Amino acid sequence: MTPFRLPLLLGSAALLLAACTGQPTNEVRTMVEESQLRGEAWSVTSLNGEDVTDATVTLNFHQPGQVAGKAACNNYMATYVQNEDSFTITTGGVTMMACPAPLMEMERQFMDALKGVNHADINKQGQLILTGSADIRIEASR
Repeated sequence: MTPFRLPLLLGSAALLLAACTGQPTNEVRTMVEESQLRGEAWSVTSLNGEDVTDATVTLNFHQPGQVAGKAACNNYMATYVQNEDSFTITTGGVTMMACPAPLMEMERQFMDALKGVNHADINKQGQLILTGSADIRIEASR
């Protein structure tokens, strides 16, 4: 073996070993399991990067394939499909109460975000994280 190959080989082996033993940096686990969704309703704490503080927005996965809750002003119903690598929500019925403009706007943003969800996870803190295209991110806690 030539003199420069041994240090190169040892350095490469050290890097490979360090990469394999490091802790994962991603705080989110793999796709959420059905059993993790069910139970007590999830309260939305953040919608597309904005804190949800002045409204009640919830997700209640009460039956497999069904989700319902409060969307800031009105109640909603939706269905979801969960596969190994995707999680999609199709919105259904919504009650038709009128509310103050800020609540109506938050509700519109939430309902639009639900339609764009394509992935669901539970992070290390136990939060439900729904993500999708166009910077869609819904964070919810129990």
